[in-house]
Amino acid sequence: MTQGPEYVVASREGLYIVTKTHCRRVASGQYFGVTVKDGAIYAFENAGNRAGEATPRGRIVRFSLRDGAISDPEILVERLHYKCHQVDFFDGSFFVVDTENQRILEFDSDWRGTTHQILPPIEAGGTADAHINSLLGLGDRVYVLFHNGPRERPSELLEYDRDFVERHRTTLGSTGCHDIVRLEDGRFLYCESTKGQITRDDGLSVKIDQLYTRGLAVGEDEIAVGSSLYGKRLTRDFLPGFVTFLDRSYQRLARLYVPAAPTQIRRLDGADLSLSRPR
Repeated sequence: MTQGPEYVVASREGLYIVTKTHCRRVASGQYFGVTVKDGAIYAFENAGNRAGEATPRGRIVRFSLRDGAISDPEILVERLHYKCHQVDFFDGSFFVVDTENQRILEFDSDWRGTTHQILPPIEAGGTADAHINSLLGLGDRVYVLFHNGPRERPSELLEYDRDFVERHRTTLGSTGCHDIVRLEDGRFLYCESTKGQITRDDGLSVKIDQLYTRGLAVGEDEIAVGSSLYGKRLTRDFLPGFVTFLDRSYQRLARLYVPAAPTQIRRLDGADLSLSRPR
């Protein structure tokens, strides 16, 4: 079997570089969002926070890759909430999904920040947590995924204009979904996490396993899907996972064990429909 393209997998135990046949950890730490640009890896890292700690330790870090080796992290932004999720470049900016505060953070090329408050801040003990977890910028639109598990309702895919004014929303097949990919024909593909599958917005579903699907990268010839055991929050740091590889007809090509549960997957070469594309 040919190895094919390389992917970077974020997890609570580090960053991994994987192919269909091999996995190696290249950085330790607790990572959630990850993206790639110009040969570098950018990631959101929880650098030590736990619930109840006063000083926020979430940060954006950059790694360079050269001849298979990864550099030490360069810290670009600090003092973010530890419950941020996806990150990505779009339209000249760098975006961070600040899940806990129900907002999108936008940073310019000098890493100066602007805040887009998607929903009101969550009240302690409240039930208004949409658990916003994913973002995709396309043309003059930005798509944002509401997990909606804490609200006990199906997930929603919201379409905003560039000023984050809502234009449209689509209710998805179940609660707890992750990841947004728009395919070449305009259809959206996402992880229907609690059902262990990936699902297209026309109703097509592809079963991956009996685990929790999270992390989705789509190239011209293959799809990579993360899945993992899912436990209580205190044990999630220690749970393993898998990356399953499909062809573009959704037929399985390979399956790789990963020592940690994937939280995000991106193709290292950037040929990936899960990455935002500017107008």
